[in-house]
Amino acid sequence: MAFREKMLWTSLASTLAIWGWYFAGFADAVRASRYDLAAETGNFVTAIILIVVVQIIMAAALALTSGREANAPADDREKTIALLGYRSAYIALMLIVVMLMITTPILLHIAYEWTPAPPPSMAPVFMGNALLAALVTAEVANAVTQIIHFRRGS
Repeated sequence: MAFREKMLWTSLASTLAIWGWYFAGFADAVRASRYDLAAETGNFVTAIILIVVVQIIMAAALALTSGREANAPADDREKTIALLGYRSAYIALMLIVVMLMITTPILLHIAYEWTPAPPPSMAPVFMGNALLAALVTAEVANAVTQIIHFRRGS
């Protein structure tokens, strides 16, 4: 398995685990009507710090175990695969953002159904988290597309 493919696997796993934890906690807090802005902001900051630290540690560990391959420039195949990944990520992000723009009233109605008497300040919180989910989805689309192409040998 190529170094860049290993990096994609570790990035995908950490992204799914850390952001999955964050969004599951957010949804639970909203459903249980115990949403605390300070605590959820802390969870968000924790998720960002964790993703950065885990990605750095995994990149360093993979670089140490991969030797020269880690410093090798990307070949044409790897560059093409990266471009295909970025394309799928951009398309995913674009579609989700447009969908959010169109469905915001529905999304907020559903969110307010989860919480009996949400404060008016929850609308931007829900939209901010929906946009964050769009970014995470785009990153997952990027990694999955590249992994598929690496596996195919494209």
